[in-house]
Parts: sequence; C-alpha cells; structure tokens
Amino acid sequence: MAFYYSRKKLFGLFVISLLILLAALYSVCFFELRAGVSFIILCFPTLFVLASLFVWVRPQRVAKIDKRAIQIDRAVPLLWKDVKSARKTSSNRLCGRDIIVFDLKPRVIYPLTWMQEFCKSTRFTAFSIPLYAMTEKDQKAICKEIAKYCKIVED
Repeated sequence: MAFYYSRKKLFGLFVISLLILLAALYSVCFFELRAGVSFIILCFPTLFVLASLFVWVRPQRVAKIDKRAIQIDRAVPLLWKDVKSARKTSSNRLCGRDIIVFDLKPRVIYPLTWMQEFCKSTRFTAFSIPLYAMTEKDQKAICKEIAKYCKIVED
C-alpha cells in the first residue's frame, strides 16, 4: 500500500514559492540592480518555483508498506523485524506537526540517504514519516497499517 504527499499542501508550497519569486522580481526592479546581481537574486526563487511545481504536478510517495517492510520516500526498505516500536510525536511544541518515528532494535544498521543522515540527530530521526504532509484520511490509514506490524506509542 502506497501513501503520497497531500496535493493541497503541495499547492500551498507552490503558491508560497511564487510569492517569493514575485518579491524577488519586485526588489530587482525597484532597486534597479545590475544584470549579474539580478540573475543571482532571481536564480534561487526560480529554482524553488520549478521544484515546487514539479512536486505539485507529480506528488512524491511518502511511504510504501507491505508485509515484509516499509519504504520511506526513496530510502532502503526498513524491515518490520528490525523495528522495536513506532512513536507518534510532534516535530515541535509550537506548530504541533505530527510525525511517526521508528525506533530500531539495537545493533541494526541501514545505509542512509543524505536526507536521513541530515535528520538522524533531530526529532525526525533517520526513519520517520511526516503525518502533517498527508491528508487526514491518509494519516489515519497509514497509522492503522503501521499498527498491524508494530506497536505505535503516543509520545
């Protein structure tokens, strides 16, 4: 069973990227900057718009679950036999964005993607699912599916 990022939330990201690009365009025109400086200022917002348009048109998979394992994004599948438990927690107290964090059994090592390497020392850890990026219906469905294979503890 596969779960995807919410198209509605991805559209919000696309709108924000467009607003940032418009603000950059306005600042370049208002301050009458040179062509080289203007190019540098407009380069990153333009890339942000293109990337957010791509993920909005073609939503990425959050997780794929089967009887043997769970694959989060494009990472190596995490075998259920290696999962000690799953915790449902918030990314921070201010925003209250829910995530599911997988705790692995001792001495279990998986090859990590660069994003997992980046996240492994944060609250997200190397193996986590951002529930806030999914629809309400998918959040409930993925929690129900994960509960079939491991215990989910509320944090």
